[in-house]
Amino acid sequence: MKKYMIRCDIEGVTGVVSLAQAVPGESEYAFGKQMFMSDLAALVEGLNRGGADEIWIYDEHCDGRNIDLSAMPKNVTAICGKPPYRADWSGGLDRTFDGLLLLGFHSKWGTPGGLLPHSYEPDICDIQLNGVSVGEIGMEAAIAGDHDVPLLLIVGDSAGVAEAERLIPGIAGVSVKTSITEHGGGCFSTAKTSAMIHGAAWGIVKKAPAVKPYRITGGVRCEISLLEGSYRTAFAKLHRPAMTDERTVVINGKTATDVWARYWQMKLAAQAEAAQAK
Repeated sequence: MKKYMIRCDIEGVTGVVSLAQAVPGESEYAFGKQMFMSDLAALVEGLNRGGADEIWIYDEHCDGRNIDLSAMPKNVTAICGKPPYRADWSGGLDRTFDGLLLLGFHSKWGTPGGLLPHSYEPDICDIQLNGVSVGEIGMEAAIAGDHDVPLLLIVGDSAGVAEAERLIPGIAGVSVKTSITEHGGGCFSTAKTSAMIHGAAWGIVKKAPAVKPYRITGGVRCEISLLEGSYRTAFAKLHRPAMTDERTVVINGKTATDVWARYWQMKLAAQAEAAQAK
């Protein structure tokens, strides 16, 4: 039985170059969602053509309510609403999966020439796992690695794909657009990107790239650097013992899932505090 997990975001999908196209409720979000669904449909269809038996999708973008389920085949299960990770729940991942695929992901905050680069939240400027700087791609790969699940494919902008390739040599990558500046890129037609995504997904099932899970063993030290602003102020008010200085949060744990789940709960409380303070 071949079983795959897709984690999805929107900033890295075909044609999206602005937050106005990526944020629900913004003026061009309908376009962004259309592009997102085009890429997602191509990925799912490619997996199924290759012989996938079961596909799970965890929608990580904003509120986690971006998937048009009417466009998905019956062997797809979608995790919607963005339920937070827990130490005992890694967004639906476990050892029964053959691989993780990232769709619509992008380069981390501060990437030169990166298109819409950020690391989960606009308040984070760096995440380090045992001294290695990672963005969303690296964190998701490490969480999958906790379950011995390899990251097999990255679909995103060229800077995001390059970031994944540096972290996991041999990973399959599909660049659906060329990163030029933070808000500009060379974009391809959906006809072209759908064919590229479909072909890569089909190939993953037929013969997965020889990559190992990105595992961090012997304990995990997660250092998160926060940008100045209301969120950092609220975070320090609630969680000052977890901070080594005015901007750095340090969480130690057994696994990447453990430390990220703990940060997520702290983040939710800080976001609520910041909203209340406005």
